[in-house]
Amino acid sequence: MRLIKMIGGLGNQMFIYAFYLKMKHHYPDTNIDLSDMVHYKVHNGYEMNRIFDLSQTEFCINRTLKKILEFLFFKKIYERRQDPSTLYPYEKRYFWPLLYFKGFYQSERFFFDIKDDVRKAFSFNLNIANPESLELLKQIEVDDQAVSIHIRRGDYLLPRHWANTGSVCQLPYYKNAIAEMENRITGPSYYVFSDDISWVKENIPLKKAVYVTWNKGEDSWKDMMLMSHCRHHIICNSTFSWWGAWLNPRKEKIVIAPCRWFQHKETPDMYPKEWIKVPIN
Repeated sequence: MRLIKMIGGLGNQMFIYAFYLKMKHHYPDTNIDLSDMVHYKVHNGYEMNRIFDLSQTEFCINRTLKKILEFLFFKKIYERRQDPSTLYPYEKRYFWPLLYFKGFYQSERFFFDIKDDVRKAFSFNLNIANPESLELLKQIEVDDQAVSIHIRRGDYLLPRHWANTGSVCQLPYYKNAIAEMENRITGPSYYVFSDDISWVKENIPLKKAVYVTWNKGEDSWKDMMLMSHCRHHIICNSTFSWWGAWLNPRKEKIVIAPCRWFQHKETPDMYPKEWIKVPIN
């Protein structure tokens, strides 16, 4: 049996679930463990089944019991301890039958060979989309110059996140990204997604923009859905906007990303090779 720990907000859940799909392809006895998500109060909890209408195959047991069983019986495979140049630790057969995988798997390399399966699994459940988002979706679908731009502030401005994460995508980055996009396409229509729209309007002048303000709380996923239908993308160092860009299936799409994901940590495998990295300063 192979277990994969599920944790984090929607973007991280999607990376872990994509890794699960890859592992399930090789080892049908692979399962997702939601035991720790019961105590995860950040963001909106576990959202995968509701948003993507996936079949519920995950399991959850008492957290204390799970930790005891994990400690006594499972061999743990930590992503942070593996050689990032190879997937061998995840694909090989182990002598010990009970394995527990822990990590965030924030790279396309973990599921590149099954990316069509991942796109199919991550088909948004439009039956629960609100009228405002469905109406904007129609506009985006006929806008050949639609560019999503995602600006995350909120929790990134808190002291515990600022130094390594929040300080990356600030005003200089967005100016560089917009300039790069406008060198590549003519007359972009910007669809702006942010948890601080007032700051965006005050600091980032855009000639043609639609500001998406209505998707809050449990409706936040609809921003990602709308992003994925845009033709091109300016993302920030957030897995939420990473997926908004990645789920766009167009081969000709332009994705502008910050040259760094973290200030103090290298992440060479974070972006697909086609994405364009611009300076953050």
